Amino acid sequence: MKKINFKISYHNGDARDGRLDMYDATVSLQGFAKALSITTHALLNDGEIKKHGNKISGAKLYINPSRKGSFEELITLAIENQAALAVGTSVVGAVFYDLIKWTWSKTLDLNYSPETAQVRKLEDRIEPFIGEMEEALEIPLEQAHRPIKQCDDMTIVIKRPRNPDHVIKMDKETLKSVSIQTEPNVITNITGNVTRYNILSGIGRFYDNELERTVSFKMPEKAGSSQRRRITWSLHNAQDEGEGKIRLEVKRVVSAKGVIRRYLVQKVYRI
Repeated sequence: MKKINFKISYHNGDARDGRLDMYDATVSLQGFAKALSITTHALLNDGEIKKHGNKISGAKLYINPSRKGSFEELITLAIENQAALAVGTSVVGAVFYDLIKWTWSKTLDLNYSPETAQVRKLEDRIEPFIGEMEEALEIPLEQAHRPIKQCDDMTIVIKRPRNPDHVIKMDKETLKSVSIQTEPNVITNITGNVTRYNILSGIGRFYDNELERTVSFKMPEKAGSSQRRRITWSLHNAQDEGEGKIRLEVKRVVSAKGVIRRYLVQKVYRI
């Protein structure tokens, strides 16, 4: 068994006195537990994403007694996965922190690029791994921000032991990134190409010609076979310049910052 220890520290507000509102703290720690479970499960199971985040296959998360005089939770990740046990604890730890920094930063609209080969491999997958992770992490990370909703000068930091640099820092601005809503109006004439697509989850990436960037999208479970075929047709023909163009009708999922998080596809048309 390999163990990775880290801290979740709350700063400012009631945390100055070493306490938090019990309900807020419970919701926050539950959100962290889900987000950590989702991320760790993906790490130990070849990128498999479990959206409910209730259990990790190959590891367990433990919470230790808080330190007196602060509101700081000590967390232990105990890894039992045989493949992970074959490498050193420092290597597993580096990949663990790298995956958290990449996937959580993407979800929180922070800039970070993977540094380890294992996480870069997930980034380079044809399937849209990061889009699925963002969707899975949004609600847990919104819950993790709960004390910040009540005190907007509070910050929450994940840190490694004996390391002054934080792994992730959350504040009122990152809260806006995971405070999302689906706009009621259907937007038409969204044109571009599919760049990545997972036929099982219905999640992919779409290059929007007007925005000149890629946006995550999600196909509805009830989408017909002809609609799905147009998505895969666009993906397979996008390599040829000017080919594979489609037009979408979508509802937009946006954050409190006004950033488009994803398109919920209503209809797909070939151009």
